[in-house]
Amino acid sequence: MKTLLKKFLLKVIKRNKPKQESIEYNFDKNNPLGDGGERVDFKFDNNFDISNLDMYQINHYKRYEFAFEQIEKESICGDFACGTGYGSAILSKKAKEVIGIDLNKKVIDEISIRYNSLENITFRNLNLLQLDYKNYFDNIISFETIEHFKEEDIYTLLKLYFEALKPNGYLYFSVPYMQEESENAKKLGFHLTFEISDDKISKWLTETGFILEKKYYQNYKTHTILETLEDKEFIICIARKNV
Repeated sequence: MKTLLKKFLLKVIKRNKPKQESIEYNFDKNNPLGDGGERVDFKFDNNFDISNLDMYQINHYKRYEFAFEQIEKESICGDFACGTGYGSAILSKKAKEVIGIDLNKKVIDEISIRYNSLENITFRNLNLLQLDYKNYFDNIISFETIEHFKEEDIYTLLKLYFEALKPNGYLYFSVPYMQEESENAKKLGFHLTFEISDDKISKWLTETGFILEKKYYQNYKTHTILETLEDKEFIICIARKNV
């Protein structure tokens, strides 16, 4: 498994630099609450220090920092595929209510205890394809989620997001940019959809009722989220429910 993970992360992170030495990264070792999934794990609180994070964790943190800056104060937010809950905690500092959802019951049970002092967060153990909200959220944040679904299920997922948002509500999401489909990546089982391009994202959104308002890019070197970037490793999108 270590060999497979090493090769997979080399393709994701060093895709355009094949001559550079790979960096081995073990999600279970570095993020023990991830419970075998592709979840990063750190606690966000008043003593949070970004310098204690590794580069993978920083990349994830920066996406939530970006979402925090975008959402309106006192809004209702869904953090879908919330993982270990740090993103929900970040959003809760500005939002009126945050509902974090993850498929893994063990993770949800543990983060419900970890963040029990934050009264405006509710965590739910639920498959996102069974979402049951209608016109409830001002914002849905769903980072590094869509690629974990087969492409035919992505349409179902986006339609459920559409239904869960209030009219003119916003969806913030990120995916790996043009990640290659390889046997090693498929064997790991984290990702089910590959080669996600700008055009593919536009098609998904248009066919599920969204308007793509802005898109940004990010990489592992600087973690900065920019509208133009030469070395693209992630794409971050802001889409609006077209109602």
